[in-house]
Amino acid sequence: MNQPPQDTQTTESENETLLLGEAIVRRLMPSTVIGLSGTLGTGKTKFSQGIASGLEIDPETVTSPTFTICIPYSGRLPLLHLDAYRIQSPEEVDELGLDEVVENGAVLLVEWSEKIAALIPPMDLHIHVHQTAERQRKFDFTASSSTGKQLLQNLRTVQDEEKRGN
Repeated sequence: MNQPPQDTQTTESENETLLLGEAIVRRLMPSTVIGLSGTLGTGKTKFSQGIASGLEIDPETVTSPTFTICIPYSGRLPLLHLDAYRIQSPEEVDELGLDEVVENGAVLLVEWSEKIAALIPPMDLHIHVHQTAERQRKFDFTASSSTGKQLLQNLRTVQDEEKRGN
């Protein structure tokens, strides 16, 4: 049984989606696993660009790794951006050595994580993206570890600071 979201955020534009991705990782720790799910076109890649930006990676260089499966980026923390949409077998995932990558401190960001959840290191945070209007997106956050819960707390803290103008 799926646990209910522990936080829900709504964005009204691509820029807000990017800023939400930045905010969630502002205080991110190494070896964090984040899963993203949602139908095609819901904003998973735009949110991923925000995560990259929060890790001091140029968001313009971040594209959907649908055809390449996996793209590494260097930033404040190393980021491995994986798209499981076209993965056909467990062997494809095994060849990536994801456990070792995470153990070595990289952040693992997996789009379409539900397709390979049993084959990747345990997710700290799962984010389901829904398109609720032409430009509006709803993000349901579910933390499954103390790291994930801390990410949600950090997100609230960052948003509170922004509201106060810090």
